[in-house]
Amino acid sequence: MSRIVVRFPIFACILVFQACSNSSSKMSPQQIAAYSVATGFLTLCDDANYRNALFFAEPIKSRPEGATWITQMQRTRAPFGVPIWRYWDNRQRVDESSTMAFQFRTSFSNEPLVDEVVSLARISGHWQVYDYKFHALGKHPSPSATPKPRSKSSPRVLSPLPPPSASGSPSPSPSHVEPPLPSPSP
Repeated sequence: MSRIVVRFPIFACILVFQACSNSSSKMSPQQIAAYSVATGFLTLCDDANYRNALFFAEPIKSRPEGATWITQMQRTRAPFGVPIWRYWDNRQRVDESSTMAFQFRTSFSNEPLVDEVVSLARISGHWQVYDYKFHALGKHPSPSATPKPRSKSSPRVLSPLPPPSASGSPSPSPSHVEPPLPSPSP
C-alpha cells in the first residue's frame, strides 16, 4: 500500500507535466525562446534589477535615452511594487517572425492593474528586448462585471490615519497609533 501512495504523487506530477508540455508545444522553439527572454527581462524589472535587465535589452541601452533608462525605470516602474500575478494576454496572437510582442496584464502590490508590452527582435541570432511599455489602468480587477453599489446615506469621511483593524493582516505590524501607556502598578 505504501508503494502505491509514494508512486501516485510521482505519477500525478508526470501526468501534469505532460499536460502542460502539450499546451506549450503549440509554440515554436523560436516563440519559446522569445517568451523566455521577455519573462526573464520582466523578472529582473520586478526585482528592480534594471541594470541586469539591460543585458536582455541591448537596443534600449544603445539608444540616446538608454543612458537614463535605469533612473527613469526607478522613478516610474519601481513604485508599482512587487507583482502579485501576471497573465499573458496575447498568447493566441503571437506570430512567429523576426519581431514579437508579448502583452501581459499584471497586478502589483501598489498598482492593481497594469498593461505591460515587451517587444523583442531577433538580432545577431539572439532575442533582444527593443521596447518595454507599461501603463497603469488605475482600477482594481474585479471578478464580477457589475460594481457593488455604494450607500448614499452618509458621506464618506477620509481619516488621516487608518483604524488599527484596517490593515487586514493577522500579524502584528507597526501602527500609526501610539501604544497605550502601561498601567501604574500599586
